[in-house]
Amino acid sequence: MESPEIPSNTSHQLRLRPLEQHNDPETEQPNMATSPGHQTSKPIEMTPSTSEANGIQQEPESIPVNMVESKKKKKKTSRSKIKRGKNKPTGFEEYYVDAPITPQEYAEGREIYDVRIEDAILRFQKKRRIENDRRDIFLKYLQYGGVDISPKMFTGTDQRDLKEMDSEGILLARAQTSIAQEQLNLQIDFNAVVKGYLTSYFPYYFNPETEDMVKLATVTIWNFLTYILYHDVVPEYKANIEEARKSCDIAGKELWKNQQFTAKGPGDFNSACSTLFGGVFFDLYVEDNQWNNSKDDTVRMNNEIARKVVKFALAGAGIDRQAVQFQELANQDALRAMRVEDIDGFEVTAIIFPDDETKEFYQVHAPDLHPVGRMLAKAYRDPGKPDIDLSPEEKLQWEEGGAPALEFDFFLEESLLKLCYPGMKVITSVWELNCGFHYFDEVFTAYCSIYTVLANDLMIGWKKPKDLRMGDDREADETDDEEGKDSKGKETEGPSC
Repeated sequence: MESPEIPSNTSHQLRLRPLEQHNDPETEQPNMATSPGHQTSKPIEMTPSTSEANGIQQEPESIPVNMVESKKKKKKTSRSKIKRGKNKPTGFEEYYVDAPITPQEYAEGREIYDVRIEDAILRFQKKRRIENDRRDIFLKYLQYGGVDISPKMFTGTDQRDLKEMDSEGILLARAQTSIAQEQLNLQIDFNAVVKGYLTSYFPYYFNPETEDMVKLATVTIWNFLTYILYHDVVPEYKANIEEARKSCDIAGKELWKNQQFTAKGPGDFNSACSTLFGGVFFDLYVEDNQWNNSKDDTVRMNNEIARKVVKFALAGAGIDRQAVQFQELANQDALRAMRVEDIDGFEVTAIIFPDDETKEFYQVHAPDLHPVGRMLAKAYRDPGKPDIDLSPEEKLQWEEGGAPALEFDFFLEESLLKLCYPGMKVITSVWELNCGFHYFDEVFTAYCSIYTVLANDLMIGWKKPKDLRMGDDREADETDDEEGKDSKGKETEGPSC
């Protein structure tokens, strides 16, 4: 049986249901286009229907479909380290430079910086992100140079007051540094302050234990001096500031060597001489380890090893006269050492590293010892220590240039020679052996070649003295006046009922 043919002009009209009601038969409506519940739905325009008379199948009319999308949850994104301040440039990086300034900014800066250098200090702290360690070093440098960094009393500002101020007023209100009026006209020596602070005060006060801490101080001060030059704060001191920046570079290279030399000195040879002939290590070692110090576990050099160290140093790096005279006096048991008096240490003048022949000699005959070289030095007297006790005649003679010029010839291991440089000052006791060479004892400290002693550290925390007696009289007068007022008040008052 054949199926009846369906005319093309009698196509069935199909109606589509909304997308959200496709799987819910209960909510299906007979006529979705006229449903009052979908008046706010957004219609989707379909292709317009063609005439059925032309024999083309009629397409469905526009069908309203609800396009309201569900609300998406916002993802919680953490701020980057740069936005949080971490890894943000501080302005003290090696290749950091200030951005170019416009002529208008330069003119404004000239009006500001012509007043006093205090404004330059405030704006430098504003332009840089200074961490706590760097801030401590920088503030101490300012205080060493005469800037007051003490907290300002009775100058607190409320947030409401800050809102009414401009940027200039806020900067001045939050300032932590100031310069006294009586110090504004004093002459400034940037180079002297830098040398005094970095070579004398900074190693003593902060005691840097790492190379990074040394760079933290030198880079901070160098950056501040560069900021002053860039903004032309004090053009009359331009040459002096340039010298101060060079001093920062020198101190950055020498300070860490000084710290290492102080910790590793005096070396094997000088320790051996001190053990045998006299010094801080003399008689510290007990044979056969018969006595044990529970508080000190340092391995001490015994006399046998000390003799070996001294003999190979003289044979490998010493001159013939020293070696022959040492052998003769040793055979006669006549070796004696005397401490050099009226000096605080020595200043290095020349360094002679061990040559290949000396290294080969040690490698063949004493591979367990370190090859030694030579270091030439002269006597040094620390200007930061009290003067040597001299008679009036000797003092006058020394002031006129008649002080004895002593020269020393030391033996030192190569690892320590690498830490030395001409101009280095070592504070230690020096001993002279009667065979013609010297040795030094425990190293107390070492100073740079530009070591400078100033009295600025004595002025830190200094306050102008006042007459305490006048204060007592004023207090007494005030108490007398108050007592008189109280007595008068009591006389005028009537008896209580």
